Amino acid sequence: MGTYEDTVRILEVELGQVEQGFRGLGEAEWATPTKLRPLDESQPPWTLFELAGHFDISIGLTVMLMAEPQAGQVGRDRVSFFIFPRSEVAPVVYDYAYTMVEGKTPAQMPDVLAATFAKTVEGARSLAPETVGPGYYALMRLDEFVASRVVEAVVHGLDLTDALGREPMATPEGVAVTAAILDDLLARKTVAGRPPDLADDMAWVRAASGRGPVHPDPRLPLIG
Repeated sequence: MGTYEDTVRILEVELGQVEQGFRGLGEAEWATPTKLRPLDESQPPWTLFELAGHFDISIGLTVMLMAEPQAGQVGRDRVSFFIFPRSEVAPVVYDYAYTMVEGKTPAQMPDVLAATFAKTVEGARSLAPETVGPGYYALMRLDEFVASRVVEAVVHGLDLTDALGREPMATPEGVAVTAAILDDLLARKTVAGRPPDLADDMAWVRAASGRGPVHPDPRLPLIG
């Protein structure tokens, strides 16, 4: 999986791509709906504006972990972070995105994200990888949480480019880290081993995250 320094570098590159993706949006494009389907299908999907809000909180959780280092029993890692009851978590995550953009304008969001991303990367480089802090559900090591943020950047980066009908912007390294975590997630949640037609990492990430055509394998998607 590479060193902690490798993972931080990969996250930095992925977040830079995401920031530039949002920074390049035209005024009307901010209202473009994503292809994400809320758990409650009576609710509208996020627009790219709310997706930016989700990025702010999902990556900003790293800053919160680093701000409260503590001794204690680690309860989650980069894989188990993504094991949760969707019926309980998804509505909270959906609403958080709206909370994060409340009082802001689309024009402000690229700078908001740039600040959050910079704090995340700079903080991750300044602290030891074994630093322990709150990882939303439970205490996590910083290196494990940073790896989980690569998944967030890659998968939600797909939400950005898919909404606009553009090619993915994720790097091969970012996709590889994400694919490996999803491989482990498959093994922990059900039976290990990707379907044979998903040997390509990007195809696997799309199927495992529900970002593409519905795959016939009943184990998928793993995350939504």
